[in-house]
Amino acid sequence: MVKRYWQVHVNAESKKNKKSKRGQVMLEYVVALGVFMAMVVLCAMLLYAFKSYGGRVLSLMASA
Repeated sequence: MVKRYWQVHVNAESKKNKKSKRGQVMLEYVVALGVFMAMVVLCAMLLYAFKSYGGRVLSLMASA
């Protein structure tokens, strides 16, 4: 059976799409990991700030 041009072209496109989808999935995982790491760092900074200045904030609120 002889493959026609459009059949070969469709197969080539589907292989290209599979490779680009793999790259897209990897990019999405990397972006999600970056966002997660940024949130962890932000939470650590907030925890440090609240531990350092928590007594001061509570005394200001208690005096009001």
